[in-house]
Amino acid sequence: MAEATDVFIAGTGPVGAAYARIILQTNPALRVTMADVGSQDGPVIGVHHKNSIKYQKDIDQFVNVIKGAIQPISIPPQDTLISNLGGQGWRPPEGEALIFHGSNPNQQPLLNLKGSGITRAVGGMGTHWTCNCPVPHENERRQLESVIPGDVLTGLLGEAGTLLNINDDQFDKSVRQIVVKKSLESFGDRVQKMALAVKRRTDNPDYVTWTGPDTILGDVVGNPNFKLLTEHLVVKVVISEGDPGMISGVSLRDLTKKENSERLVTAKAVILCCGAIPTPQILFNSGIRPDPLGRYLSEQSLTFCQVVLRQANIDAIPRGPPWGEFEPVGDAILKHIEDYQGDPLPIPFTDPDPQLMMTYSPERPWHVQIHHDAFSYGEIGPRADSRVVVDIRCFGPQEIQRDNRVTFPPQDLFRQWVPGIQDIYGMPQPTFEVRRSKSDHDNDQKMMAEMTQIADLLGSYLPGSYPQFMEPGLALHITGTTRIGTSANESVADANSKVHGFKNLWVGGNGCIPDATACNPTRTSVAIAIKGARAVLQYLRQ
Repeated sequence: MAEATDVFIAGTGPVGAAYARIILQTNPALRVTMADVGSQDGPVIGVHHKNSIKYQKDIDQFVNVIKGAIQPISIPPQDTLISNLGGQGWRPPEGEALIFHGSNPNQQPLLNLKGSGITRAVGGMGTHWTCNCPVPHENERRQLESVIPGDVLTGLLGEAGTLLNINDDQFDKSVRQIVVKKSLESFGDRVQKMALAVKRRTDNPDYVTWTGPDTILGDVVGNPNFKLLTEHLVVKVVISEGDPGMISGVSLRDLTKKENSERLVTAKAVILCCGAIPTPQILFNSGIRPDPLGRYLSEQSLTFCQVVLRQANIDAIPRGPPWGEFEPVGDAILKHIEDYQGDPLPIPFTDPDPQLMMTYSPERPWHVQIHHDAFSYGEIGPRADSRVVVDIRCFGPQEIQRDNRVTFPPQDLFRQWVPGIQDIYGMPQPTFEVRRSKSDHDNDQKMMAEMTQIADLLGSYLPGSYPQFMEPGLALHITGTTRIGTSANESVADANSKVHGFKNLWVGGNGCIPDATACNPTRTSVAIAIKGARAVLQYLRQ
């Protein structure tokens, strides 16, 4: 007899957690089952790993956590070539490509999002994300507001802010934040405090609690009707034989068992929110292949550099009254000077990192982050005192094009061509076909120019972290692959994130966003999910 649940949620990241929270908070009697292909890394479901004290003491070490968490999506044959291998080492015959998990002979390198990746763990990327949650500019949500009215969307974004525990004042007592803001006075009001999903701890204000899926789930994990399945792959959704518009459940594979250990879990409502690539991958593998699936893919360009703060900017920090702008941190500066008389820097070792941004504007259509955080790149190592290093990251939107997409060749046909071309979990291999337009390139160049202008005001480039364009896909902000909309010809799901043509199948995540955004998309995705969760509840009441 098949297992049964009321609501099945595939994916345990921030969006999946939002669905579970809204549904169970509204109706605690519903049975909700969540599944994730990854394992649970600790006793708390989906906790943000950056909450660990050791990483807050040394944020640069968190780079290795992110690197270890993200798995690449599509590796073209050229990337598997070992050109300096000794002559006795095995290599594929000339003209043949390597075929192993993750390698994709059909991937054209120039069309690839080489930097893109997937985090397969309970909590997903919510276990290591930056928690940056700005409200998108009106130009970044025009398509979305044609689906969800502006006043409704504004309310949903506010609710998402509450659910994610977003604040912009938790780093106000940062010496470096004051230094950076003062150094960028020429940019005026464009320099703003970053809206972050974070809260400073009350037991020890030197540290903060970053929002993870555990924060979003809240106390629903204590509900006996909530069930979490770890290391379970959702292979496909199962369409009802008697009603092609109904999903009867999902086919699950327990990865801890032998292969082909699939089982059916029946559900009244199914929600797929596994990420902008795995979600359309599951739909494709289920035989649900509308033409917009995987299309309209938009990913942000990314520029990056690190600077060591200018000597004059450090010298401008007062060592005593009058404090001026440094009044909020005056006591901390004095105490550090008294406690560490041999330290040439008047910046406390526990000084919070700067967290500032410049948001999108029609004149400057990109998003700038001026802070110090950990990504899968930009590690300082022992070369510089972290207290004087600032990161500058700029994110540029991509023009929406129907033919920018991720495809999933049918496995049965693939086996006739090249046996075994699947991803590492035996699912249809994603292949990217993404091109940036001329206007994208022009905008990217202007964005780079402003980043260097900001850097020049702040200080000198850290050797090895000079201004550079990062690998396509490294922003990890893919949108559009399961976009919501009013027309089945141009979207995968409706305004409530319900898949067109189905009564009880929903999608969630950044892939639902129909716009090309420059800002971080999580807040918008959670806002869309809140609306979707209420549609699920309404459906179940019927």
